[in-house]
Amino acid sequence: MRLAAALLSFLAILGLSGCKKPVECGGVTDKTDRRAPKTIASKDISDFYATFCLTGEWSAGRDTVFYTFSVRPDDSGALTASEKTAGVSAPADKTLLDALQAVIDECKLAEWNGEYRITAGLPPEYQPSTLTVNYASGEKLTFTLNNEPSWEWSRATYLAFANWFAARGIDALTPPEAVVGTVDNVALTLRDPENDSIRDYGIWSEPDAEGRRMFCRFIGREKTEAPITDEQAFFAGVNEILTHYDLRRYDTHSSLYGYEQTEEDWKTMSADLELTFWFEDDSQMNVYTSVPKEIDALRPLVGELIEYFDAQFPQ
Repeated sequence: MRLAAALLSFLAILGLSGCKKPVECGGVTDKTDRRAPKTIASKDISDFYATFCLTGEWSAGRDTVFYTFSVRPDDSGALTASEKTAGVSAPADKTLLDALQAVIDECKLAEWNGEYRITAGLPPEYQPSTLTVNYASGEKLTFTLNNEPSWEWSRATYLAFANWFAARGIDALTPPEAVVGTVDNVALTLRDPENDSIRDYGIWSEPDAEGRRMFCRFIGREKTEAPITDEQAFFAGVNEILTHYDLRRYDTHSSLYGYEQTEEDWKTMSADLELTFWFEDDSQMNVYTSVPKEIDALRPLVGELIEYFDAQFPQ
């Protein structure tokens, strides 16, 4: 009897007695509350909790990890905003709450209220993401879903907190600046579909008889070439222009790439603006876009580069 009792106690400690049958790989657990309202009238957030995974280097030294954000009241009712992975916190304010509500509205998260669907056996980065928001009205928005390591809402939530903390001198969540090395090659293509025009710049010809690389320009079908007489000075000029711009949200290698693009934007497969910088350390930066708002935002950089490139050719 003593042996049997000891064995039962041991099994209980291990969680083996009366254990539930595990969900098979690929099996779905659905605990969705189908009565949960799909509209939230209040905009007055009383507390906020979100945990999710982001792939890529969103904050320096952290690549593909789960972040846990919260805005919680203390015993006196004062709200504190915090993020667990970076270990940062600060007194919350209306600026942050308004930014978080804007994410909820823009991503239409109320439509997910009550959802709870988990697929078993997925890799770590595909594990559940949860959002729970309580409102002063007593309304509640909550959902738990997995199988997506970088939701639009999670990226937008991360940036809302990161920008808010950065404005208060806490940059632990600030996405790293684009690493700009020493440029040793560059190519630019700018198309104007409305006027059916195109400009191309780059090094596409064989070196001249003196071994100098030839910088080329196409305006339509008209080609012009000029030897790069001082490569160090030429690329230093390109580097100087580049360092004045933050291209993270346009660089296809950046975790910030495309976070503002809509589904309609992604349907455009061609690129009206193509800009590539190659660096001496064999890395490169690629900017490919046909999204009008992105091209407009990049016009100052493109304008500077075209002016600099055109100055290389005989007038």
